Amino acid sequence: MIPDADVINNAISLSEQLSKNETYFTLKEGEYYPHASLYMVQLDMAKIDEIKERLSNVAANSSKITLNPKEYHQEWGYVDVEYEREANGDKLQMDVVHALNPIRDGLRQKDIDRLPEAVGIERENILTYGYRSIGEKFAPHITITRFADRNDIDLTTLPDVSTFKVTFSKIGIFEMGENGTCVRKIAEFNFGQ
Repeated sequence: MIPDADVINNAISLSEQLSKNETYFTLKEGEYYPHASLYMVQLDMAKIDEIKERLSNVAANSSKITLNPKEYHQEWGYVDVEYEREANGDKLQMDVVHALNPIRDGLRQKDIDRLPEAVGIERENILTYGYRSIGEKFAPHITITRFADRNDIDLTTLPDVSTFKVTFSKIGIFEMGENGTCVRKIAEFNFGQ
């Protein structure tokens, strides 16, 4: 999901501030796009026209989604803004998954690597959907950066998390880079309702 302009600007600004430490990436429009992932999946780019059509249809039948931030979260050097789940966001995720899962192209290497250790619903999700964070495992968030030393920072020094209340009015398809980053926008689709 692509956030509204205010949250894009807030995320980029905070990412730039945190880049005073050594990071793997700093958010920047056109390079490392602020986003909230619905589905990370291996796709065959020879099917890009069909992929775009499927996502366009999902977007046309979707409405704006507003999510309230819960807290900042840190793990493995990542700094994320975590959001409260909301029924329309959950539905959108499943609409995207149902649209793309039938044409996905196997598993991403990261999920192949996770599979031997995965158990329960996480394992089932990888095998069924090619992605672990589906359904009850869905945790909407926007990643601000990832510290190279993987150390934590004092989250109380960050702007009030309420500045990240977000409205999403479009989805996109992006090429993924390392660390779950969106490095190239392939297409975006405005919600129709």
